[in-house]
Amino acid sequence: MGLPFNIFDIGSKTKSYLGVDIGTLSIKIVELSNENGRPKLENYATLTNYGLTSENKRTFGGQASQMLQRLIKESGTKASEVNMSVPIFSSFLTVMELPRMSEAEITNAIQFEAKKYVPVPLESVVVDWSLIGEEAGKILVVLVAIPKDLINEYTAIARDAGLKLLSIELETVSAVRALIGNDPVPTILMDMGSRDTTISLVDGGHLRISHSIETSGEDLTRALASGLNISWRRAEEIKKETGLKVMNENSQMVGIITPLLDSIVNSTQNIVDNNLSKMKKKIEKLMIYGGASKMPGFAEYLSSRLKIDVVTGNPFNKIIYPEKLKPIIDEIGHEFTVAAGLALKEFQ
Repeated sequence: MGLPFNIFDIGSKTKSYLGVDIGTLSIKIVELSNENGRPKLENYATLTNYGLTSENKRTFGGQASQMLQRLIKESGTKASEVNMSVPIFSSFLTVMELPRMSEAEITNAIQFEAKKYVPVPLESVVVDWSLIGEEAGKILVVLVAIPKDLINEYTAIARDAGLKLLSIELETVSAVRALIGNDPVPTILMDMGSRDTTISLVDGGHLRISHSIETSGEDLTRALASGLNISWRRAEEIKKETGLKVMNENSQMVGIITPLLDSIVNSTQNIVDNNLSKMKKKIEKLMIYGGASKMPGFAEYLSSRLKIDVVTGNPFNKIIYPEKLKPIIDEIGHEFTVAAGLALKEFQ
């Protein structure tokens, strides 16, 4: 298939854990071990199938197992236990308000209340929940529902790769673990992926809302390719190399890209406006991560439109790694946010 990949093998003989992030076009892995109670980077790698673009309507799912097996083999990954994530667009998340009650009572209440919030039959999903705090005399409970079919698919992918699957969680939860941890500052997280853009609100280290919109990095590439009459590959290069900064010099680019970016800005502003009154707190910053977060001019554009500080998240700031890898991690580490967060789960 001609799948280009990048391997960064550091090597270890100690027990390690693997985080696997299966995206629309690529798979990313991060392997961590325990060094005196701190997570140490052992390996990280990515494998991308550039044939799976909008120019080619093949789906990614059927090839995920083969790609993961190849990635593990060629990277020399030693870990046999893995955490995996599922995207927010294929799952469901909400925050429920309940009267104060015991944990046992919460479990019983959720069995009843979940029917009101989950838009599919409960027998078709696996439901999980966690208590995140109190507000206005009520307890706040995060409810997550993941389709059983999706869990079965990921279980098979791990099994075929010879891995023991420890857990499956929402990719946004993994990102919060890697980027925010227990930081109490109210923060917006934004991930512009190849299929969608996920916008999440985090308060006190807890995920309060996570919303997926269809506008994506792939949409930007397609719009550039069509509007400038160039190939998809060339449009992708322009997006990564010059990004939004070229808009100041090219009025045609402004007309092509601005409508797409406006939809992201408007969705983000709606989340801020709808939750400010409930939280009674100021949202301090917006943190971007994932492939599009390093697009030139993207952070500056968001900051100017939303009037908020925008920073690029660093998922490796809690992880020990050799100093010689710092330039590489500074350049592409943001792309491994979800995989790093998954591996970090074993160090909580």
